[in-house]
Amino acid sequence: MNRFWVLLRPLFSIPDAWCLRRILKLLSLGLGAALLVVACSPSDSQISDRATANLNGTNCRMVEHDVGETQVCGQPKQIVALGPHILDLLLSLDMQPAGYAEVFPFHGGDSFNNPSAQIPYLGNRVTTQPVNLGDRSNPSLESLTRLQPDLILGEAGGLRQNYDMLSKIAPTLLWEKRTAKGKWQENLRQLAAAIGQEDRAEAVIAEYNQQIAAARDQLAPVVAKYPQVLLLGANQLVDIRVVNDSSYLGEVLEGVGFELVSPPAQNKSELTTAISLETLPQLNDADLIFILGYETSVRDQQQKATNAVLNRVIDQQTAAIQQEWQNNAIAQSLKASQEDRVFFVTYYLWNGLNGPLGAQLILDELRQLLLSSG
Repeated sequence: MNRFWVLLRPLFSIPDAWCLRRILKLLSLGLGAALLVVACSPSDSQISDRATANLNGTNCRMVEHDVGETQVCGQPKQIVALGPHILDLLLSLDMQPAGYAEVFPFHGGDSFNNPSAQIPYLGNRVTTQPVNLGDRSNPSLESLTRLQPDLILGEAGGLRQNYDMLSKIAPTLLWEKRTAKGKWQENLRQLAAAIGQEDRAEAVIAEYNQQIAAARDQLAPVVAKYPQVLLLGANQLVDIRVVNDSSYLGEVLEGVGFELVSPPAQNKSELTTAISLETLPQLNDADLIFILGYETSVRDQQQKATNAVLNRVIDQQTAAIQQEWQNNAIAQSLKASQEDRVFFVTYYLWNGLNGPLGAQLILDELRQLLLSSG
């Protein structure tokens, strides 16, 4: 400080008062600019200050999740959803995202300014223009810090290693095994506790049960005729997985009355079981086969999103496996193939949302596929 004063003292010896005022003004402007730079930079101190502010808030509660316990204070308004499963849960509680990260971040804009054309399946329910945070497993920490969220929600998977950093930006809840039976209800209740919507969560679960019951009544004739269902996830026939009844999809399909066909050596604790193409004939009891196609190459194709682009992204999920299946002798030897009861659906919808809104969309697709085909 003494050195600083020695440097400035000659300036204050100038008798001209105007010069003095001019110098003080310049110093003030310089300090203001410096403060602005600091305020806009995602520094560790800024992040920590925001986290501390939450801890010192009022109306605080500890919320359990799959990575630990997080204290959430007040009523979060700026909420970040890292992934479609989280978006499903958030929207079902009548909350909107301030920021969003995708599985397929093909949209390269700074924000989702036209969600219905940029976010698969759920975009038409988004009324905000959430900040585009990129990849759900590797979101932009810089964009997150600029957004200054009140709450960050995501899946543990690729985010677990960044949990401490995310928690410094805002209270963070992470979940895993979203595809397990009953897991979305658990996640929903914990999210509801964080945002003070516990009653709404119970209402959402009750609505889901009502939708399952209604679909069971509508699909009863189909279930009676074709009770056995085989669920396959595949992009190519060299990599096939059977979705087991301990899964979210098992819960949905068994809820409407179907029985899932399982591999001979199924591990009951696993949600999916890898099988070879040659194993398929052992599963020939299946009356219906649903193949969940997925294609990840779109991740590397950032572009301006439109409805046409979004539809192409969705269609790409099933294109490769559908062609392979139709051209493969073993696949075509199955009873369901010969009787034209193999249906190609997207992994993104059927096993990517894993929430109450996703279940509603799956039930709608089941009605469309099965009631129209007889």
